[in-house]
Amino acid sequence: MVEIMNLYQQVADELRDLIKQGTYRPGDKLPSIRQLATTRKISIATVQRALEELELRGLVEAKPKSGFYVNMPVGEAKILKTPILPMVPKSIKIHEFASQIFHQCDASNVINLGITYPAAHYFPEKILQQIAAKVVKTRIAEVVEVHFSAGNQELRDVLAKRLNEAGCLLNADDLIVTNGCLEGLALCLRAVAKPGDTVAIESPGFVGLFQLIESLGYKALEIPCHPTDGLSLEALELALEQWNIKAVAIVPTFSNPLGTNMPVENRKRLVEMLAAQSIPLIEDDLLSDLAFDGSRTKPCKAFDKKGLVLYCSSASKTIASGMRVGWIAPGAFYKEVSYFKTFTNISAPNITQIMIAEFLKSGKYERHLRYFTARLAQQMYRFQQAIEKYFPQGTRISRPKGGCILWVDLPQPFDGLKLFEHAIKKGIAIIPGQLTSATNKFNHCIRLNCACDPEVDIEKTIQNLAQMVNELLNN
Repeated sequence: MVEIMNLYQQVADELRDLIKQGTYRPGDKLPSIRQLATTRKISIATVQRALEELELRGLVEAKPKSGFYVNMPVGEAKILKTPILPMVPKSIKIHEFASQIFHQCDASNVINLGITYPAAHYFPEKILQQIAAKVVKTRIAEVVEVHFSAGNQELRDVLAKRLNEAGCLLNADDLIVTNGCLEGLALCLRAVAKPGDTVAIESPGFVGLFQLIESLGYKALEIPCHPTDGLSLEALELALEQWNIKAVAIVPTFSNPLGTNMPVENRKRLVEMLAAQSIPLIEDDLLSDLAFDGSRTKPCKAFDKKGLVLYCSSASKTIASGMRVGWIAPGAFYKEVSYFKTFTNISAPNITQIMIAEFLKSGKYERHLRYFTARLAQQMYRFQQAIEKYFPQGTRISRPKGGCILWVDLPQPFDGLKLFEHAIKKGIAIIPGQLTSATNKFNHCIRLNCACDPEVDIEKTIQNLAQMVNELLNN
């Protein structure tokens, strides 16, 4: 079974590369299944499975009684632009506003394109159910007891192994298990700054970080982002010369909300730049396993030589959002983070830690990821195509290579909050750009979660949104 699976994946990757190289161009018909099977000396079933994989990823389209065709790309004329921002530290007042919107997005009677947790259908529910039954039956003593510890040893062992494979020289004792990534970010922020301090973050940025910065009494300094490469290092350098920045907090891989993936050379330069001034870097690596092509970019932590990178991640976007299992590698700030963690809630629940460890050790995680990312790629493509088709001229959209978040930049003047208010009344939830910045630079933008319930009719939903957009623009 493993050999067959590897073979169809290999064929899919070869065809994907040929498409990327331009051997097969948008609109071209691929060789027939029989031709591909004959030239590669493999079975028709293997070729069929490889083409289904490419179709899931949105690269090809099957046309009845005709064959497989290379999909047309999303219009290149509508690429995002790097924003011009006033780089001045600002106090933030966003939490109450954000909480109201999130509660409305989470209502049972709406199509949730707002909150960026994937729908439950994408997670390996049956496998987790089997693991849970086994854990409760055979390890109940471990489940019910509690320890003042950094987390389950088994989980930290497997996480350390995975991080080493990603280029980070860590062992289990370098890790602390948390209740999700957001708690990890909060612990790291508390360890490196105090009320009144300035923290540099991406702009547009992750609303969760804005909420944390507000709750801790910090100021945010927004650094503009390139639409594909992420945080502008040139802008950050300028900000470091002007302001006393105590820490930098970013999402370098498939950032929220732009979906950018910072190049490896930029990550290395960023770590070195901050290390030269002894400034901590808080790295949110939540989405790094969700690349559409199966690749994994080295985290910033891989270039950390002084322990100044505080690495955070979790299983919330890849395995199960509700299990709330995250982890931190806080480097030189281990003692401070450990103190705040123990003081806050002793430890994360044992049963969820054990379940995640069992799943990661089983070898089924990679198989799940391949299926999951293929579906995400397909969803993203459908959203992009529908927006291209129905949204007004001048709309710009992001080009993520992974993750589940899509950023839509609408023609100005436009009010994303007004669109939210209209859409929620009609049962569609989005996130207005007002939540992604304190500078009022993105009020005309919206953020969409492409990992919505797979039963959602994407084309119809986007068409309805587009109708609302046009009505607001014409009023």
